[in-house]
Amino acid sequence: MLQGWLAETGKIARGLRFRLTMSYVVILALLLVGIGLYFRVSLERLIEARTRELIEEEWRAVRGFVRIERGQVTWTFDPREVEDASYVERLRRLLLIADREGTVLEVSNGYRAFGVETPAEIAQILANRMPQWKLKRDGRGTTLLLRSGIIRVANQPYLLVVGRTLTDNETLPARFVGNYFSVLPLLLGLTLVLGWFIAGRGLEPVNRVAATAQEVSSSTLHVRIPGRGTDDELDRLIDAFNKMMDRLSQGFEQVRRFSTDVSHELRTPLTSIRGQLEVALFTAKTKEQYRDAIVNALQDVDRLSSIVRALLLLSQSEAGHLVLKFLRLNLSETVGEIVDQFQIPAEDAGVRLDAELPAEVWVDADRVQMERLVANLLSNAVKYTPAGGRIQVTLRAMASEQGDVVELCFSDTGQGIPAESLPHIFERFYKVPGGDPEKGLGLGLSFVAWIVRAHHGRIEVESTVGEGTRFRVLLPAGPESGVSLPSLAGLGAGLGREDRRG
Repeated sequence: MLQGWLAETGKIARGLRFRLTMSYVVILALLLVGIGLYFRVSLERLIEARTRELIEEEWRAVRGFVRIERGQVTWTFDPREVEDASYVERLRRLLLIADREGTVLEVSNGYRAFGVETPAEIAQILANRMPQWKLKRDGRGTTLLLRSGIIRVANQPYLLVVGRTLTDNETLPARFVGNYFSVLPLLLGLTLVLGWFIAGRGLEPVNRVAATAQEVSSSTLHVRIPGRGTDDELDRLIDAFNKMMDRLSQGFEQVRRFSTDVSHELRTPLTSIRGQLEVALFTAKTKEQYRDAIVNALQDVDRLSSIVRALLLLSQSEAGHLVLKFLRLNLSETVGEIVDQFQIPAEDAGVRLDAELPAEVWVDADRVQMERLVANLLSNAVKYTPAGGRIQVTLRAMASEQGDVVELCFSDTGQGIPAESLPHIFERFYKVPGGDPEKGLGLGLSFVAWIVRAHHGRIEVESTVGEGTRFRVLLPAGPESGVSLPSLAGLGAGLGREDRRG
């Protein structure tokens, strides 16, 4: 039980709520201690300044009441005036009057307890001629503040010393500090309770985020935390968590769909291969029948190999394992070679393939990937353009808001892409609903999108059902294209509208 209590206590002590609360308490304690010490010093100085003012007033008042004749001090006041008599009595409590030879003419008993100056000290004070302040202490530790100065009576200099005890200067600040610091623990205790409560309320959204995160699984990706509407740091944390859940949900959905699509794409050729082999094993009797079954099986094996290669290549590219070799490349020459290769397939499909290419358009690019990009886009155009249609390829260097770029366009008069399918055509295995399932695997344009991103470019698609489709690829231009090489930061923002046909 003790170990469990210690573990729980340690857990609380390590918690953010405890650390925030203790931070409040420690900061407040240091602040209050500093304030207390500051007020003590201020109070001491205030009392001392007030004491000096009172002594200065009494020193001047003594000059009005004192008369000195033939070494005798006489106080001139009307004894019948009670207030004057009381005031003079107060003035004479701590007082010393001496002549210039150092002879003490009058000294109060209270002053005598602190020690009377010697004739030499009195002569030294008179020789200084300036008012002086000094402190004296008696045997009991009481402190006396004295004001010394010269008064003239009948043109003769006399020493007048008036003083007051500083008992209040010492006891009043001490009482103040004692009372203040006796209340301080209560204030800190109250701060501890309030700080614990406030920290708990403030961290409630964080605890909700943590509790929700613990509940997250593949079946609870729909969970979201409602915002508080304060637009503070905690609301931004909640918003970031909800956006993370959106990305996770989307990622899980993509993985699920990808797994389903891969299973479907692989199952079809495997089933066909199995069927062909079973035909050869159980029903084929002649050499030609065996040969036909094996040829059909090999065709399905080729299709299966194509799927695996495409998946492997796309996976390597997205994982960053496919290293591109950027070289200075005449894109016009590369595009022209691929267009020439597709002339025969286009003729077989009854499609006219034209290209408008300058002599030189230079880019910094990976030649293999550029060839794959052009081949994939031309292959799509040939597949989805009916007989009698036309495919137009254009290439040019141009200026844009992001800098000087190379524009590569593929336009066809094919069947077009429905508007609802445009947002999905660059997704793996996506095919336009109702299309021919035998036309492609739905991976080519996914790879095209990656190639464009890897070259810091962007791709745009425009399509109208029944009229055709236009793919527009923008890549950073090389210096030999007649324009300066732009910064890739603006072009690296990603793709434009990511769409495809399958």
